Amino acid sequence: MNTDGLSERDRAVLRSIFDPTATIGDVIDQSDQFLEEDEELDTPEWRESRELCARAVALAEAGELESALQLLRRATATPRPAAHSDTAQVLRLMQRDDGCDDEFYDLEAMTELNRALELTAGKRSRCRAQALCQRGLLLRKRGLDDAARVDFAEAAKLGSSFAKKQVVELNPYAALCNQMLSQVMRGETDIKI
Repeated sequence: MNTDGLSERDRAVLRSIFDPTATIGDVIDQSDQFLEEDEELDTPEWRESRELCARAVALAEAGELESALQLLRRATATPRPAAHSDTAQVLRLMQRDDGCDDEFYDLEAMTELNRALELTAGKRSRCRAQALCQRGLLLRKRGLDDAARVDFAEAAKLGSSFAKKQVVELNPYAALCNQMLSQVMRGETDIKI
């Protein structure tokens, strides 16, 4: 089939038809395109917060999560949204690594994300989208899919390709349609709904 004259979206639709396990979001260009740049003030406090966050990220990547968290707690002394979002990410990583059953890390991460979202209220930036995605993941983990869908939908409008994919995955009609199409493509005659 010659697809030269088709738009990228039309080609993506065709690819999704021939691969029923894929969603449109999987096959369309997924580059993030945010509407605004994150506001970064050029003050000594904000510069220190950025430096602390950069050091904390390096520590977290090396597996030194407790040390990273200590630096991030210092970084959040400044009302810099990215510091709160980074802190939430490390808290989420700590829970995964510690294998905790309690919700301590999730609750603390949620507090940090809510603070990041307060600081970015009315903004249309990458930091806001990332905080919404993280909060959406935490909500989804708790089984609060409707609330998660709201966060992912806002993040998708801000330009997050990850959020766009999550919105599709959380759409019960899209999931049902993908399931039925997959069954048809496998040649099943008894389609289960």
